[in-house]
Amino acid sequence: WNSKIKSKIPASRRKDAYSINSQLLEMYWEIGKDISEKQEESKWGSKFIERTAIELKHEFPEVKGFSRRNIYAIRQWYKFYSTKYQFVPQSVAQIPWGHNRLIITRIKNIK
Repeated sequence: WNSKIKSKIPASRRKDAYSINSQLLEMYWEIGKDISEKQEESKWGSKFIERTAIELKHEFPEVKGFSRRNIYAIRQWYKFYSTKYQFVPQSVAQIPWGHNRLIITRIKNIK
């Protein structure tokens, strides 16, 4: 009986991890979209991404993932997938962020 209960815990933890990852990527999608739209209005020389990273880290110091490098990656990831999709594809949302970053650095387009 105990082993039956114990066997359910890892499966539940995996589901939790997938759910958290999916929520993170949905948030990154929205951030990437907003940054892309705003950046089109802004000039490249205005250090827009750097300022955005500083402001987000200041406003949410307990949240990791708002470095300049990661904000740039979020924007790049959004631009990569938004050429074909309006929302985060479900299959993409199941892939961890680190793997998504690797995909967009290795693949030039999503055709």
